Order: sequence, then C-alpha cells, then structure tokens
Amino acid sequence: MTEARDPLLRTDPRVLLTELDDGSGLLLHLRTKLYFTLNEQAVLVWKTLSSEPCTASRLVDVLEATYDAPRAAIESDVRTLLDELLDDDLVRTE
Repeated sequence: MTEARDPLLRTDPRVLLTELDDGSGLLLHLRTKLYFTLNEQAVLVWKTLSSEPCTASRLVDVLEATYDAPRAAIESDVRTLLDELLDDDLVRTE
C-alpha cells in the first residue's frame, strides 16, 4: 500500500461504538439511525481510527502486530472493511 493511494481516514463523529462482552461491537450512526455490527478485528480498526486519523497501511500494521495472520489477508480484509465503512458514511477521508 502506498501513501499516494492511502489517504488519512477518520471516523465520523456522529457514529458511536458500543463494545460487547464477546469483543464484537455495534455502531450507531446518529444521523441515519442505522446500526452496524463489527467483529473483534473491526472493533480494533474502529478504535484505532477513533484515536487519531491514520492510513489503511497503519491499520494493517496494527492488526498484523495483534493477530497471527498473513499480511496479504489482513490487507484484503482491511480494504473490504474500509470500503464498507466509507460506503455507509461511517468513516471519511482527509
């Protein structure tokens, strides 16, 4: 992943995360009133983005340091997740 195609991302401040006991989470978009579910890895992505804007590459680094999975698989999963979050206006680019 290159920086030129890897913009800074941040969470929309109108979206709230509720973490569940099993490590998963729920997002509520206050504007649309829609709920979204996140698995444990997606919760980590959300929390990382919530702490400060970062790139998709940085998110891959965080997940790679936390989970025992091939980098290529993590990159693919992060791209898929970010595409969904961007499509649903939960995350925005800077």
